[in-house]
Amino acid sequence: MSEVTDLLTALRTGSMTLEQVAGRFRRLTWRHPAPRQGRALADPEPPLPDSFEEVVMAYSRHELTDEQYEALLRAATNGAENKPG
Repeated sequence: MSEVTDLLTALRTGSMTLEQVAGRFRRLTWRHPAPRQGRALADPEPPLPDSFEEVVMAYSRHELTDEQYEALLRAATNGAENKPG
């Protein structure tokens, strides 16, 4: 398991609040998966531990609400999507 998985589990079980998890997301060093070269999308690899892929997969499994996903995305990117340039 990864820290991201543990944090998502804590959010889902209620042992941490969304704000607590978002705070931890702001401080994480995120791993970035290597680009897929020559791989069919039908043959996906498991999410890279401690990457935002874990959050995307949890959202696709309906383990996160839209609000939770958006808050965690903002935290992981430190609000980058709202910054100009």
